[in-house]
Amino acid sequence: MISNFLKKERNEKSMKYGCTLIAVRDMEKSLQFYKDLFGQEVVLDLGENKTLTCGLGLQKDFDQLAGFAADTMKFRSNTMELYFETEDFDGFMSLLDTYPQVERLHEPKTYPWLQRGIHIFDPDGHLIEVSESMYSVACKQFAEGRDIEETSALIMHPTDLVGSWYEKYQADRQALFSVCGTDCSACYCFGKMCNGCNASEGKVFHVPEGKARPIYDCVRNTKSMHNCGQCGEVPCKIWLATRDPKYSDEEFKENVAMRVQALRKE
Repeated sequence: MISNFLKKERNEKSMKYGCTLIAVRDMEKSLQFYKDLFGQEVVLDLGENKTLTCGLGLQKDFDQLAGFAADTMKFRSNTMELYFETEDFDGFMSLLDTYPQVERLHEPKTYPWLQRGIHIFDPDGHLIEVSESMYSVACKQFAEGRDIEETSALIMHPTDLVGSWYEKYQADRQALFSVCGTDCSACYCFGKMCNGCNASEGKVFHVPEGKARPIYDCVRNTKSMHNCGQCGEVPCKIWLATRDPKYSDEEFKENVAMRVQALRKE
């Protein structure tokens, strides 16, 4: 019994998975494919063997390395695939559309567990699946008001896993929810000129350098509150004095009402 335990412990320490290696015929063509569509770079260059950012290994002249007869090499197999996930499936599809030479096994489809995906072939015929992450799939259900149990049943994943995703979803949502009730991720500036009030501590692009926007400064630095919803003066004079100039009077009125409602829900 002790001997078996020691053997198991020794094996666990000495054995580890290295990487997946695929044979390629034209290294430069394959490198360009994985760089353009998947953002991969070479992290280890051994000449005819190159390792990409994701850990995938590309091997030229694999038949010679492994000892296969060249005419036995099969570059189009339907017995395995490389699997990539993305948080922005629509964005990937837009990118893929700019490469009409990339062969598709099928057009995008939605699986019974609500995940969207597509299968394509790399230059050597290796099958690749690209699908939206299951976390993204779950978040869509949370955004539509479904709870953990409902989401778990719909996307066919364990409740405890979906529960952990829900906690992350709430944390991510909270991080993008500004102190004034604005969903920063919905702003036309987000991800371009601004990463949101919470990420920048109110020091957004349209205020003097080193200064926090007045609403954030009041809530967090002066009153030490979490958001304006904890204050009894919403909407206050600071709100009214810091309207976006692109809003008409009616649009600004609607924006204020929307933010107040969001704060009440929060």
